[in-house]
Amino acid sequence: MFAKRRVKVVFLSQKLVRQATFKKKKNTVKKLKEWKVVEWAQEEQRRMEREEERRIENMIKEAKEELRKLKEENRMKELFLDMLQMHDETGEFPNLKDLSKKELKGLLALIDVSMKTIRQQMEELKIDEDTVAKGDEDY
Repeated sequence: MFAKRRVKVVFLSQKLVRQATFKKKKNTVKKLKEWKVVEWAQEEQRRMEREEERRIENMIKEAKEELRKLKEENRMKELFLDMLQMHDETGEFPNLKDLSKKELKGLLALIDVSMKTIRQQMEELKIDEDTVAKGDEDY
């Protein structure tokens, strides 16, 4: 009887040890999973922040490029206006030898655009004159 009791006690104590060990493992796994979830969330947040920073940097780059282009365009327009003003005052165009090829190309583009605009306006005026002339013939 004593031996049965002793075996039963040993058996129960081993069962309790196994249960305690299992609970410890379960708690450890649970904590590990929570830690991994937290770590993953932090990594995701860092990734999102880096992505946002890259997007903002790209926006800044694009804005700087646009500003540079606008400044260059403004400079070309000022140069063109100065050239026209000098022609009005002296009757001659200024010497363009000091300008770079890029500036000369910009001026040429502005002159082309201005000429196209003038031609278009002249065509519109001609159409308006033709319309008025036809209207006069009807009366």
